[in-house]
Amino acid sequence: MNNIEVALNELYRRQISSREQLLGEMLRVKMTSEALKDQPKIKQDKEKLFQLMKKITEEELGFFPADRDDFFDIFAALEEIDLIQFTLEIYKNDRMGIIIAPQYLTCYIKEQVQKINPNSFLIPEAEKHLAGLKDLVTSFTDKSITLTTQYNLMYKFLKFAFQDYEHVTVIFESIYKDCLLDLKFDYIYALPAFGYRPDELGKVFMTKESDGIAVENMLNHLKENGVLDIIIPAKITFAAQGFEKLRTYITRNFSVKNIYILPEGTFRPTTAIKTYFFSITKQKIEQIEVGTLELLKEKFEPKGLKKIKTQEFLSHEDWRIELLLSDDDANIQKFKSSNLEKIKLKEVAEVFRGKSILKKDTTVGNIGILNISNIDNGEIDYTNMDSIEEDERKIKRYELDAGDVVISCRGTAIKSAVFKKQDKTIIASANLIVIRPKETIVGDYIKIFFESPIGTAIIKSFQRGTTIMNINHLDIMEMEIPLLALEQQHELIKIYNEELNHYKNVVQQATTKWQNVKNKLYNQLI
Repeated sequence: MNNIEVALNELYRRQISSREQLLGEMLRVKMTSEALKDQPKIKQDKEKLFQLMKKITEEELGFFPADRDDFFDIFAALEEIDLIQFTLEIYKNDRMGIIIAPQYLTCYIKEQVQKINPNSFLIPEAEKHLAGLKDLVTSFTDKSITLTTQYNLMYKFLKFAFQDYEHVTVIFESIYKDCLLDLKFDYIYALPAFGYRPDELGKVFMTKESDGIAVENMLNHLKENGVLDIIIPAKITFAAQGFEKLRTYITRNFSVKNIYILPEGTFRPTTAIKTYFFSITKQKIEQIEVGTLELLKEKFEPKGLKKIKTQEFLSHEDWRIELLLSDDDANIQKFKSSNLEKIKLKEVAEVFRGKSILKKDTTVGNIGILNISNIDNGEIDYTNMDSIEEDERKIKRYELDAGDVVISCRGTAIKSAVFKKQDKTIIASANLIVIRPKETIVGDYIKIFFESPIGTAIIKSFQRGTTIMNINHLDIMEMEIPLLALEQQHELIKIYNEELNHYKNVVQQATTKWQNVKNKLYNQLI
């Protein structure tokens, strides 16, 4: 058992167990230890040590939740333990709270700072970068470094941890509202919270979500030739809901230097969503670099790099890297350059997500539930469906109609199919997105496009997750599809179905023939 585990057990035994309590008591010990430098003999006197602790810490950290004997034991267990290592230990397995960036990411940022050589730089929400933060701070003593946090206890922690570094300033402020008034920096590195909606913004932002707000906010704190390195979820590169305004704002006022896909699992266990590393600057850039960051021997290395002229990059409505990296693919090139009319799905279809239903709520009922497992090889198996007992009026909005296209939005594979009218009411589960065509498009035609190489590539580019697929119906609404005349759609569908039926018949005949041959051979062995 290591020293941190021993110390934690001392705290757990006294019902001091939440992360905030653990960090607070560690700070209490460190503040007391700091005060002992001028009077070291007190350390052996329980009463004097206890009274010194109360005098030094209780106004700032609140009352100590135990007695003098407890503090004496806790002090002995914690005094020699590194403050930052202790904090990393208690936050490392936090699945629901603060993202703690891996040390190799902070090392990569150190390399970025060395290349850019800024006079001043900002690291907002510095608690996320504790792994490697001290090394970063001590490596650039000639630069002005600002750290921020929006958590009171973390503010106290950072102030104490970096009190001996004159070039470091710690600010207690949130980056999800109007902040850091009049402060500008040569370099900013940010890892914002993903996808929550802050309250009390203080001003109107282009988006309502934390990641979009952080991008906009940090860009406004760059000096004339400053650079912002920021890690953001994939949705920012293609989503609507204000993100299209943010992308336009960036292209009109800044330059994107590079976009790298981060490796799967970089921020686990807190999140597994797909993330990108963006570099944005006020300087004019002629070429943009896109690629991936790969982890090789605990170090990030850019791989599969491709340079795109800024003008070509700006010609794209969104910034989906998978498509940008696939420009050499003949299908994508052909799709982009074709003269076929293209239209967004939201303009020719209603798009919605299925109903969330817990497994425990399923029963033998009057409403059938279409799940991903009911779809195979582009067709729906209407037998052995789950069902629920429910008033049909309550599930009307999820009821499937003939011609509806369903596509999986969760799981490990993209599945799609066209629904055919059944004798009973059937609804889609929440793991499916429903596309209900309007007059100008046919469901079977949409499905054929989804199955095509270009359709599959476009769907994958909307992927928000990593290994486990996570596609938002609001993103699928923005997907472009070639709009053929209805007659052409029906002709294409007819040919597709005829050849599919021919294929099935040939496969069935071959399967039957092969089974008969095997049976004859097996009979000879009896």
